[in-house]
Parts: sequence; C-alpha cells; structure tokens
Amino acid sequence: MKKTVKLNPTWSLFVDMLRVLLTYPQWLAAAIISTIVVAALEPSLAWMGKKVVDDFKQGNIEINSSLVNYIVVFGGLLLGLGLIKLGDKIIDKIFETRLIICLQRTYLQRREKERDAEDISHILYHCNRAKPGLDIIHKDSWKIISQTISVIIWQLTLAPAWLPALLIAVLPPILIGFIFGQFIQKASLKMLTAQENIAASTTEAKRLELIEHQESFFRHTIRLELFKSGTEILMDLLTWFGLLVLVLLSSVFHIGIVPKEIQAGDLVLFWSNLNLLSKPLGDIVKVYNKAREAYPALLRVLRPTIAANHQIQQEV
Repeated sequence: MKKTVKLNPTWSLFVDMLRVLLTYPQWLAAAIISTIVVAALEPSLAWMGKKVVDDFKQGNIEINSSLVNYIVVFGGLLLGLGLIKLGDKIIDKIFETRLIICLQRTYLQRREKERDAEDISHILYHCNRAKPGLDIIHKDSWKIISQTISVIIWQLTLAPAWLPALLIAVLPPILIGFIFGQFIQKASLKMLTAQENIAASTTEAKRLELIEHQESFFRHTIRLELFKSGTEILMDLLTWFGLLVLVLLSSVFHIGIVPKEIQAGDLVLFWSNLNLLSKPLGDIVKVYNKAREAYPALLRVLRPTIAANHQIQQEV
C-alpha cells in the first residue's frame, strides 16, 4: 500500500507564489537588484555626516571656505540617491502591476465555475490584497537583509564600539511586535468575506443586506488598520525607550555597552544608524504582519477551490 505524503499547505502556497513571480523573470531580477542597491547606499549619508562633524571638531577645515563644498557634496549625494530611488520605484510599480495581472489570470484559470459577483470581487479586490504577499519575497526580504548588513558594516567600519548598543536598542521591540499577527489575519479574512458579500448584494432587493455588509467591511477595515498602525507606533516607542534605558544603565552601572569617551562624529553616526537599523529590523515585524494580512487573499486567489469548499483555517 502506497504511503501518501501530504504537502504542507503553506509551503505549496509559497511554491505557487514563486511561480507567479517567475512569470516575469527579468522584472523580478531588476526589482531585487534595485532594492539591494538602494538599501546598501542609504547609510552613506550617515558616513558623510560623521566625516563633516569630525573634520570640524579637529579643526582640519575652515568652516566658511568649506561649507559650500560640503553643501555641494551633500546635494550631489542626495541627488544620486534620489535618482536611484526613483528608478527603484518605477521598476517596482511596473513589476507589481504585472503581478496583479498574473494573479487575476491565475484565479480565472483555477476557479471551478463562473461566479459573477464573486469573480468580480476576486479580480478587483482580492488580487490587490494578495499582491503584498508577493512583495515579501521579491522586495521586503531583500531590503531587510541588505539594509541590516549594510548598516552593520558601516557601523563596524566607522565606530565599532557603538555596535552592541545599536543592536540592544533595536532588538527587543521586534519580539513585542509579533503579538498582533493573528488578529491582523482574522481582520483581513473578515474584510474579504464582507467584500464578497457586498459584490453579491448589489440588487435593489438586497439593499439592506448591502448596507449591513458595507458596515461590516468598514468595521473590519478600521480594526485592521488599528492593529497594524498600533504595532508600528509601539515598536517606535519601544526602540527609543530601550535606548533611554540603555544609556541610564550604562551611566549608573558602567556595564560598558556605551563607550566611555563619546565622540561627536560617532554619536551622529550612531543616531543615524539607529534610525536606519531600526527600520529594516522593525520591517521584520511589518513583513510578518503583511504575510498574515495577505494570506487569506492569496489562498482565495491561488487556491480558489480550497477557499470555496472549506473555511480558511487560521494559522498561528
């Protein structure tokens, strides 16, 4: 008797997502490369700020005569980064639009039968809700990895003594941020259900049902935004609260996390890199929440048969 192997539904869904992404391999490669380039170059502003402060402090330059030169250099650096970011956004928009088209076609190919109202809801709404799940693979993950590595390398190169404080200040908020993922997924699922009900209640005879479903959609949309925005605000507050606690502990107990001799340029670099590093590490939680939000839509678009016949099981 043959032993059947049941494929993990999350893994098989991930394989389907990869197939959609690989429909446009050239744009996939361009999106990944542009993301890495932007993330790797962003810490250069912190390096430039440190250099200017150090030069002024050491008296190596005349402020009045060199100020124009530094303004020109900063302006050129900002212009270059701006053009690179513009190119990155254009590439992303082209690729994301293609992905939505691919998701729409995939759903139409995989549905069991035509369902007028439900099909409209899937094409116009569900596919847009599912697309951010694909962003995690081709953009968000690469951005987090490249930004984190880039900031750590810049910090190690220019002021390595501050690296422990940098990591300790940003890591604890990440653990707190994972709490809300399951609530975000539930709210997202209820939004999709309400949207389907709205699409199926457009006749005059179902006007009262339409209003009820619209109100349900409104409530769950606000609830989802509350969970998402609350998570981001909480993480930002915890990052700076953690930094305050870190400084107080170092000054009272002399635990050696913060250097004894604080240089102005190093402090500028630390402050800039704290903002830069807290962003990609904080994005880990945002990406996790984005995955929980997109999962119900991805399942309904890429696996319409399963979604139609079975109630979506919430994964913890």
